[in-house]
Amino acid sequence: MSEPPQALFVSYSAVLGGAERILLDRAAALSGPAAVACPSGPLANAARVAGLATVPLSRRRPELRGSARDRAAAPLRLAALAAEVRRAIRELEPRCVIGSSMRGALVAAAALAGTRSAPPLVFCHNDFVPSPGVRAAVRVAAGRAARIVALSHATAVDLDPTGRLGVKVIHPGVDLDRFEPAPLPQGPPRVLVLGAIVAWKRPDLAIEVAELAARRLPGLSVQLAGEPFGAGGRELARSLERRAAAKDVAALRGGVEDVPGALAAATCLLHCADREPFGVAIAEALAAGRPVVAPAAGGPLELVDASCGALYWPGDAAAAAEALVGVVGRAGELAPAARARAERLFDGRASGRRFRELVDALT
Repeated sequence: MSEPPQALFVSYSAVLGGAERILLDRAAALSGPAAVACPSGPLANAARVAGLATVPLSRRRPELRGSARDRAAAPLRLAALAAEVRRAIRELEPRCVIGSSMRGALVAAAALAGTRSAPPLVFCHNDFVPSPGVRAAVRVAAGRAARIVALSHATAVDLDPTGRLGVKVIHPGVDLDRFEPAPLPQGPPRVLVLGAIVAWKRPDLAIEVAELAARRLPGLSVQLAGEPFGAGGRELARSLERRAAAKDVAALRGGVEDVPGALAAATCLLHCADREPFGVAIAEALAAGRPVVAPAAGGPLELVDASCGALYWPGDAAAAAEALVGVVGRAGELAPAARARAERLFDGRASGRRFRELVDALT
């Protein structure tokens, strides 16, 4: 780079999931140049396409949960990654370091602990803490951060119930121009489930909801759009495909590159994760003028209200099916309100400006 970056983003992840897309959006919003330290893969590729400098990290995953052997080896993996990030900090001399998600923050905090005249750390907290042991480690890293940014009030309270850490909530935004609303599709209702095929997203529940709702919505079609994540996701996808084929009410369509187009072809979005930290797909659906049916927990509680969709008790297929039938019946009324809510609360430019101001104040 011709000049030291304003920020060095640190990610343990090589994939291009929701948290990584938020990272790229926030890097693009900064007033100065940014670099991304991450393992090679889709995230690094996307960062380079976006014009960001990249620092390759080894694929030593700092596991925070799993077997006893995984947990015992985690400190060594963290230390190895931290050493790589420390070298990058010395070479690039960034004006601040931004740890993306819990593991990124743990690595960044460990790297800065061994750095003279360390730049300030920003911790971007993107998930729920999985266990008390992890909470203790993450709170130590958070205590070293100059600023902590959570993507929802739900994740902020989960990390810091007492408010002592001073977590700031900045909801991720959506490119409102890219998700310009289209007229609702004609004919039988088309429901979209958008997200990676992974167990915690509850695609199994989506198929159960489809089975129940189809009894009251003739011609209903439900499409699960997303790539399987890891070996477990691939096995889950095969199981879901067999079940969907047997019931003939849902279909898996794989990954979707044209998300605005997929939403334009849908009547509404169905979201099934019992414990969603935020829900970028929900914000995108609202921006596209599509009502949403989602669990009444976590991030969706901050995104969806009665003006733009319906909430149901997490994991309750019957309640979700009832909510889906109601939303489909009122889709024409709810669609404009969905777009209005996105414009008011999830404008990507406003979200980027808030993050840029936070970083500018430190650098």
